[in-house]
Formats: sequence, C-alpha cells, structure tokens
Amino acid sequence: MKEFEHCLNLELRKANRVLSQIYDSYLSPIGLKTSQFSILRAIRFLKQTTNRDLQDVLVLDQTSLSRALKPLIRDGYVAVSAGIDRRQKQLQLSDSGKQLFRKAEPLWGAAQAHVSSRLGGEGKIALLQVSEAVVGLKG
Repeated sequence: MKEFEHCLNLELRKANRVLSQIYDSYLSPIGLKTSQFSILRAIRFLKQTTNRDLQDVLVLDQTSLSRALKPLIRDGYVAVSAGIDRRQKQLQLSDSGKQLFRKAEPLWGAAQAHVSSRLGGEGKIALLQVSEAVVGLKG
C-alpha cells in the first residue's frame, strides 16, 4: 500500500488561511484586511510605485492586486497619478492613507507579536526560511 503523501500546496494554503485570519482579526477594528495592510505597507516603504512593481514586491497577480487596491483607492487612502506613459499609473499613500497606516501599524505589530510568540524563535525562523525557499521557486 502506498504511503499517504501530504499535498505541499494544500498544507501551505491552510497555514496561510490561519495566519490571515489571525492578522485580519487584529486589523478588523479599523476595517482593514491583511492584504490591504500589506499594500499600504509596501507603498509606504517604496514611497511611490506602480502596479507592476507592487505585483513584484508582493508576489501577487494583477487580479488579486486590483481587488485589494480598488477600495484603498476608492476610499482615498492611495493616490493615483499619471506615470511615465499612459498605461502606467503612479501610486502613493495619501495623507489619509498615511494616517490609516499609522493606526494599523500597532495592530499589525500586536498580531506579529502574537504569532511570533506562539511559533517561538525556531518556528519563526523555520517559517521565514520555508517562505523564502517557496518564493524562490518562482524563478
């Protein structure tokens, strides 16, 4: 009889769902999802960026990025301006986006501390190593 083999994709997706639920619960008081916070955080770090650069940094497809970015633009947290050519748009945090990020950052930090303490030092290092290795498969 063949030994049961775990599906690596399924196992990582299950772990990702649990992490997303934890971070989402910490960010819920200000109405943000983890995916939206990640976008705000990346834009804050990059100062000004494009959709394409965000896709690369966050390892997201265009559809997923657009879905998470649309309400941030609609609600005025992300400002959009003309880019180098007509197809490209520049993205940056608006003043209200910067305020939202400042409110979200300690909530994210609390989620980060919660997960880090539950995983422990070795678990956190292992998670980061696995994540880096998996992202490296994109090649």
